[in-house]
Amino acid sequence: MSLDLPSARRLVFIGVGLFGILLPGMVGAQGLGDAAGQARTRRDTKPAPPAKVFTNDDLSDAANPSSEGEEASGAEEATGAEEDEAPELSEVGAADPLREELDREREKRALQEREWRARFAEMRALVREAEARCWREVVRTEFHNGIPVQMKVREFVETEEYRQAKADLADLEEEFRRTGLPPGWARE
Repeated sequence: MSLDLPSARRLVFIGVGLFGILLPGMVGAQGLGDAAGQARTRRDTKPAPPAKVFTNDDLSDAANPSSEGEEASGAEEATGAEEDEAPELSEVGAADPLREELDREREKRALQEREWRARFAEMRALVREAEARCWREVVRTEFHNGIPVQMKVREFVETEEYRQAKADLADLEEEFRRTGLPPGWARE
């Protein structure tokens, strides 16, 4: 029983194709569990670097930069220093111009916020007062079941004062928007 040449070639191609498809899957297969195990062993064998601990001395050194040698000696002194030798608050505040500048900036922003909130509150009060004056009590004739009935009804009649108050409030909101300040300051 001999195979002819075209069918032999077909068998060879099929065999090579199956071999090419199945071999890489069997040889290079690594499961998720294997990858996790390898990562765990890598992590366990290599110790984590120690975490940096920041103290108040480190923070004061950052505020007052100095040379490298002084920082190293300051760190050695900090570990051996007693807690009784802490500087007084008045000395720290006086020696820190950055903190004073930040405090002035905070006070300035707080003052701005109070001023803007007061302006918006005043403008909204004017709008509410103008709106209250827009309501009129009128007598209307209504027909119920074919019978005319006169009723007192409150009716809203928009006035020029109300329109002007709303326009002033919109102008104030636009002015505030252009300042770039936090939008919460304009809310009630």
